[in-house]
Amino acid sequence: TGYTFLGWSTSSSATIATYSAGGSYTTNASVTLYAVWKPNTYTVTYNANGGSGAPSSQTKTYGVTLTLSSTKPTRTGYTFLGWSTSSTATSATFTAGSSYTSNSSVTLYAVWKVNTYTVSDNANGGSGAPSVQTKTYGGTLTLSSTKPTRTGYTFLGWSTSSTATSATYSAGGSYTSNSSATLYAVWSVNTYTVSYNANGGSGAPSGQTKTYGTT
Repeated sequence: TGYTFLGWSTSSSATIATYSAGGSYTTNASVTLYAVWKPNTYTVTYNANGGSGAPSSQTKTYGVTLTLSSTKPTRTGYTFLGWSTSSTATSATFTAGSSYTSNSSVTLYAVWKVNTYTVSDNANGGSGAPSVQTKTYGGTLTLSSTKPTRTGYTFLGWSTSSTATSATYSAGGSYTSNSSATLYAVWSVNTYTVSYNANGGSGAPSGQTKTYGTT
C-alpha cells in the first residue's frame, strides 16, 4: 500500500529495478530477487480563491508528513484565515505552515473573512448619539437616522472633525469609506431676532441678533 512496484533487484535497498516482471534471467547462479518499490506521491495545489499570490504546488510523499507552504495569499479588503478543501468554506481546515498528512492529492482553497470597520458617533457637546455601527468592506453603510440633541443648538449632521462647521454626512445618509471612523455632531448655535418698534415715533434702532447663551 502506498507504493508502486518497479521490478526486481538483487539488492534489497535498490531504487531502480534490474529485472522486470516477466523479464529474462540468464545468470547461472541462485539468487534472491527483491521487489523494488517507489513511494507514491500526491500533489497539493493552492487556489487563492479570489485573492492573489497563492503558493506553488507541493509534492506529498506517501507516509511522510508535508509541511504546507508558509506563504499567505492576499486579497484587498479581506483577511486570510487559512486553507480548506472547499471553495465556499468560512473556516479554515489548514493554516499556512501547518501539516498535511493525507495520502491523496488535493486542491486547497484560501478562506477569506471580509474586513469590517467601526463607525462611532460622538454627540460633541450634545447627547443621544447613536450606537456604534459596523461597516463591511465594499458595502454601503446607512448611518443611523437618530439625531442627537443639544440645548440652544441645531443639529446639522456629522463630520470626521470635531471642529467642523458644516456636515459631511447627514443622519440616515450613506457611509462608503473602507475605514473606521468617529463621526462628530456638527452644531449650529441658535440665534434670535430682537426687533424695535418706535410705536408711533420714529428713529427705532435696526433689528439685532441674539445668540444662544450670549448676552
